Amino acid sequence: MTTSDFRQDAHHGSHDARRVGDLIKEFTSQDGISEKLRAFEVVGNWEKIVGDMIGKNTEIVRIENGTLYVQAKNSAWRNELIFAKATILKKIRENYPDSGVENVFFI
Repeated sequence: MTTSDFRQDAHHGSHDARRVGDLIKEFTSQDGISEKLRAFEVVGNWEKIVGDMIGKNTEIVRIENGTLYVQAKNSAWRNELIFAKATILKKIRENYPDSGVENVFFI
């Protein structure tokens, strides 16, 4: 491949990038992959959702069938989280409406 070939390919890159983007979009829409990726946004932003104090005393264990399973540091934190559950779910639904997270279970 010559330098001019490379430049010519680069010139056509934007058209190809659009096609790649379409393929990625199509792939992620299959079999709920897109929803799973959006659910991982909740995991990645957990401390932002719940704040530093709760974030440092909890760990997301898994997401299964629309339920986010959260391990609390101890039973006192678990009790606090149970009281905060409605607020946490509201934040998730408002900020990540397509995440598929419909419930939070504290363990």
